Amino acid sequence: MGMIERNKNSSPHNWLLHHYYIRSLKKHAVHLGGRILDIGCGIKPFREIIESHCEKYIGLEHPASLHGWQSVDVAGDALVLPFRNESFDAAVSFSVMEHVPEPQIFLSEAFRVLKPGGRALLMTPLMWGEHEIPHDYYRYTRYGLRYLAEKAGFEVISIEPNGGYWSMAILRFNYWLNRLGKGPWRYLLMPIWLNQYAALLLDKIDRAYTVDAATFTTLLKKP
Repeated sequence: MGMIERNKNSSPHNWLLHHYYIRSLKKHAVHLGGRILDIGCGIKPFREIIESHCEKYIGLEHPASLHGWQSVDVAGDALVLPFRNESFDAAVSFSVMEHVPEPQIFLSEAFRVLKPGGRALLMTPLMWGEHEIPHDYYRYTRYGLRYLAEKAGFEVISIEPNGGYWSMAILRFNYWLNRLGKGPWRYLLMPIWLNQYAALLLDKIDRAYTVDAATFTTLLKKP
């Protein structure tokens, strides 16, 4: 299965999700460079990867963010980005678009601040539970992502699933079970989290079955 990737957001019950995110980001980081804007940067869990591929890394976060301000460079709204037209060479956004009430405006703003030829890398959920309530609005199929991106003016380079049915199902089970693991009970759950290794193996049986993927990674280009 190769090396398991983890970052500061990884927990024993959900490291598989971040493994997919890191693997996908490393694959597509070659398309990033110059000045990069991270829309909804949170704690910048992918800082090391992104900074190794750019000249300047700027993280924007909403003023009402729940993730703290230690890693934030600019406070602002993703629907009204506080930057001039064509200010960035690339933009990234990880698990943010589901929390934006107007995703079309979100993409149009990303398009506006990118230079011609700039790339946008998005990671969005397909199958996931409600979170950061009440600001949780949408889930995205690959067809919905393509429609919204092209309407904003982007060229779609690729839309790729992260994991298959087993990864999705086991991660959802783990999130459900993890809420019961309070106090010393969490140690009893530790062996169960090994099920993520099983998900990695089971998804290799039928790589073509991606209609139940947990998330998608979308790479876009501004013409």
